[in-house]
Amino acid sequence: MMKLLGSAQSRRLEERAVQAGASLLNLMENAGTAVVRFLRKKYSLEQKHCTVLCGKGNNGGDGLVAARRLAECGAQVAVVLLEGEPATDNARAMLAQLDGTDVKVLRMEEASGYLLPMLQASDFVIDAVYGVGFRGSAPQRLAEIFRAASSCPGVTVSIDMPSGADCDTGAVEGPCVIADYTVTFSTLKNGHLLQPAKGCCGQVVVVPIGIDASLIRSQEATLEVTDQELVQRVLRPRSPETNKGDYGRLLCLVGSEGMAGAAAMSVRAALRSGTGLVNAAVPRSIYPLVASRAEEAVYTLLDEGISAPLTEAAQEELDASLHRADAVLIGCGIGTGRLAGALLQRCLLGVEKPVVIDADGINLLARHIDILKTIHAPLVLTPHPGEMARLTGRTVEDVQRHRLAAACSFARENGVTLVLKGAGTIVAAPDGRAWINLTGNAGMAKGGSGDVLAGMIGSLLAQGCAPEEAAAAAVWLHGTAGDRCAARFSQAAMLPTDLIEELPSVFLELGR
Repeated sequence: MMKLLGSAQSRRLEERAVQAGASLLNLMENAGTAVVRFLRKKYSLEQKHCTVLCGKGNNGGDGLVAARRLAECGAQVAVVLLEGEPATDNARAMLAQLDGTDVKVLRMEEASGYLLPMLQASDFVIDAVYGVGFRGSAPQRLAEIFRAASSCPGVTVSIDMPSGADCDTGAVEGPCVIADYTVTFSTLKNGHLLQPAKGCCGQVVVVPIGIDASLIRSQEATLEVTDQELVQRVLRPRSPETNKGDYGRLLCLVGSEGMAGAAAMSVRAALRSGTGLVNAAVPRSIYPLVASRAEEAVYTLLDEGISAPLTEAAQEELDASLHRADAVLIGCGIGTGRLAGALLQRCLLGVEKPVVIDADGINLLARHIDILKTIHAPLVLTPHPGEMARLTGRTVEDVQRHRLAAACSFARENGVTLVLKGAGTIVAAPDGRAWINLTGNAGMAKGGSGDVLAGMIGSLLAQGCAPEEAAAAAVWLHGTAGDRCAARFSQAAMLPTDLIEELPSVFLELGR
């Protein structure tokens, strides 16, 4: 599994490398050299005009090394110190090494009159202003310079992170460089895969700088990329000496009049994901529609529907189904009426088995969010950004700007596993761990895709997977099926039901 490091973890990795015998000055030398090595593989640098924008920290020191190496390759290089003299010993040492070279070093006040035209005339712009430690908003005095660096006809390369982007959260609160390439060291960083910073990175290239691979592997990370290795670890191999009871019972409390499709898709997705037995509790009025599309399930029929009072007999049958289930899925078209809310509360307070809450279930929960403090069952919530905004009282824009922080803080504070859907779906566990998913595409942005995912998560929970692993694996499988559907049908024409039909081929390949 691929680790993503935040700023504190990146610093810790460097500290451990130093403890193991490395030198910070040598690591800086290696970093700046690696940037130029990358460029040399792609471009001719002889007589090319290069402008290196340096801050006063160690990221600027990396840029000073790159400037020297560019000059050694025959480039015409100018360094602009945008924030004054270097503030760290190592960066000052690298500036001193430019004495006697052909690199022109300009202070901001010296270059202010012609910096913008110089950027426009550059074949390469190296952004070494801020690194992984940047927080907040870059000063507005740099906005025009960052725009010029981003829009120049040449190639713009950011070192470690585009300046103005937050390495930990992916937030971009003010001016930010938009790079063609971001060259980063040892590992990817959180911000490389979190929007909106991801959109500023261009192509991200990870290069080694001499830190031992064993140190990188052992470095703790709070964010990881979900991959096939995790999914194969989560999925249990099947023994010949088993029966349907060995693969779990999932109760799906789904559907209402007018929403039979949501119920059918979630149930079919659960069936296709390996559950031994799926019991769908649906209103009698939609039973023929759901059962005709998911005939392998068994059904608990709610005579008067979820939007009307349940009869005593229906309550007893539902309680019996809850007792037998290994996991429960609630949502997927149940509606948001008062009595649907009461039914949700009844189920949550009545079971201690894993529960997936999706769609209407989340909107109902948002009205009574304090109930989370009283629930002992392991919960998985699967909001899209709008539902997440309702859960947290934030705006959708704020949720999207701080996706990782929003997901992790909610999961930790409420003791739940949180699946924040969208481009780069994030799964956050209550213990602070998080996973980001890179599979999937915009063709999945259709009504019903979430119902499919909810059924898949419920299926893996019923089979005994831990909540956070069930969620992360299901999200990867869901996105992988979506990518295959897009290749077959196009993003415009693919449907959520196509995802379900693509799952067998995904599971078949994983089994091989």
